[in-house]
Amino acid sequence: MRYINPLAIWADFALKSGQAMLASAQAAVARANAPKVTVAVIPTADAPPPKPRQAKAPGAKARSKAKVKKKAKRS
Repeated sequence: MRYINPLAIWADFALKSGQAMLASAQAAVARANAPKVTVAVIPTADAPPPKPRQAKAPGAKARSKAKVKKKAKRS
């Protein structure tokens, strides 16, 4: 029978795992620096007209600024 050194097996596993982690980190960094998707800008003359704002329904309660701020903090 052949003698197998458990320390050598562990060291080989650790080195290969570290190499795989570095390769995946390098790929993630390369992907993060990739150019983002470009967005087209429509010239003002060609843009559709803005939608009119809808009026509040009669009898609708006006919200106080305190309630709006409190709700914004929760989000």
